Amino acid sequence: MVATRRWRVMSERWGTELAQVVILAGDGDTPALTDIAGTPLLGRQLAMIARSALRDVLVLSGSAAVAQYCGDGARWGLAVRAAPRAGEAAGEAGTMVVLPGDVLLDVDLDRLLDHHRGQGADATLLLRASDNMADADLVDRAEDGRVLGVHAPPHVDDFHNQAWPGPYVVAWSALAGGDLRGRPLVDRLLRAGRPVQSYLSPEYVRRVGSAGDLDQARADVAAGLPDRLSLRSPQPAVFLDRDGVLNVEKGSVNSVAALDLIPGAAPALARLNRAGFRTPVVTNQAAVARGLCSLETLDAIHARLETGLGADGAYVDRIYFCPHHPDPTLPGGVPSLLVRCDCRKPKPGMVHAAAADLNIDIARSWVVGDSSSDMGLARTCGMGGILVRDGHGGRDGKSPAQPHVVVDDLADAVRFILDVWPGLSAHLDGLAAGIGPGDVVLVGGLARAGKSLLAQCLSLRLGQRGRRAVVLGLDSWLKSHDRRGVGVLGRYDLEAAGQALAAVTNRGTAITPPRYDVLTQTSHPGREEVVLGPDDILIVEGVPALTQPAWRALATRRLYVATDEAGRRARFHAEYRRRGWSDDRIESTYEDRLRDERPIVLASKGYADVETSLDGLLD
Repeated sequence: MVATRRWRVMSERWGTELAQVVILAGDGDTPALTDIAGTPLLGRQLAMIARSALRDVLVLSGSAAVAQYCGDGARWGLAVRAAPRAGEAAGEAGTMVVLPGDVLLDVDLDRLLDHHRGQGADATLLLRASDNMADADLVDRAEDGRVLGVHAPPHVDDFHNQAWPGPYVVAWSALAGGDLRGRPLVDRLLRAGRPVQSYLSPEYVRRVGSAGDLDQARADVAAGLPDRLSLRSPQPAVFLDRDGVLNVEKGSVNSVAALDLIPGAAPALARLNRAGFRTPVVTNQAAVARGLCSLETLDAIHARLETGLGADGAYVDRIYFCPHHPDPTLPGGVPSLLVRCDCRKPKPGMVHAAAADLNIDIARSWVVGDSSSDMGLARTCGMGGILVRDGHGGRDGKSPAQPHVVVDDLADAVRFILDVWPGLSAHLDGLAAGIGPGDVVLVGGLARAGKSLLAQCLSLRLGQRGRRAVVLGLDSWLKSHDRRGVGVLGRYDLEAAGQALAAVTNRGTAITPPRYDVLTQTSHPGREEVVLGPDDILIVEGVPALTQPAWRALATRRLYVATDEAGRRARFHAEYRRRGWSDDRIESTYEDRLRDERPIVLASKGYADVETSLDGLLD
């Protein structure tokens, strides 16, 4: 047995503890010295260890080149020693972190050890979701994180995407004969009924056992993916609703057989994975409280979901669900679940849990969902809300909250986040530069020019900069179709809108804008009060925004959104086609609007301080 020196780890969480990292580097020069973006794989492992409280490292290798590369570890601030593999650990006290030599990873080892200490297990396996689920060792675990079994490929049944790429923590006392091979060790502990825990992390861990894996690892490092997945600093997330976003909305999915993935959802999710966004699912599952779906069945549904996504190289970091229903008198319900909770969307409980588990930067995060509750969640937590037209399309009526962006499906949402938002946010920063606390901003322009999108995204960007902005859409004051007057201005209740604007700009006076249903073309009483604080920014957007002298007098900033007419016509046709109109009716309405809307709105452009456009930014 090789004698070892161990570092005494001092920490408020662990107390005084003997701990050591062992790297199973193998007897050859590879993979330890394999170059990854200018640094050997072993060097990247040692640099990661140096970012933790651990300092004593044993590199098990028979390679003289590996030993020479390690030296004494001083260049990393570590105490490193290389030694041949020879049953090194048997009978020693303390804790050991074991890293396979063919794993590229960037993991917060202090968090991992903290979790292990808190569980009191003989061993803890480091797990993460895999983008190659078919070839991964998948772990079956209990709700409390206990490992129930490890399943090698091929996989026939559905599994949660909880892959074990090899790293683990083990108590020295749990080793037998110094055997550090992870799989035999875990199998022996499980057969003996010894406690084996799991630690599910969103951080970067990839085995580089094949040429393809190595190419991918090099590409990931070049793209900065390990850093973006790190738990050491908060990272942005895309919070995903389940039904209507990942799988087909069917009212309620209460069996495994009823789950059907939306085509294109998995490739879109894989784009987010590669971009380094956290991807937690947050879903209301009141069917459990209603007694229509057991927790066991729900778990099987989620295993089917993860297996289906994994088949296309995609994964979610966690699935959070609310099983509650707020009505205690619900017939046939589960009494213990018929409660008012803080996790049912739009309440923020699931977001708070995910933020704690995954170290999420909420201010840079998004919610993608098909319901008004999802948009309410986004507003409650200060995130960008993207409504997909799949599923409910926001017509569930559960929340008055408005989305920042409306798209067709998850693929479009991901395209907006990854491809559009970087350029759009930079453009918005230019517009926001002249907007201060308490300002009133008017945003006018022709229909389908992009006013609503610009106004909502400008409010989001201001919020990300610490300035609260409230958007009032003048379409709320559209009259019902059978009560409209002549021309563009006759379609709006301009008097009521003006009274509301005068009231709300008094700061502290509440207004309740009406609600206009675009499908039925009818106006209804509103449900959401709007009150402005002293420093809140008010953004008023709509076709007539710049046409009224009294409104212009209230404004400190006036924007006109211009657009290419061919693109506007295409968007006009697309919108009314979604409403079920015939092409002839759409074209006739478009021509009418050209005659009655265009001259008045173009004339109002002269009152704008700034003319802007989204043309080219949304492509």
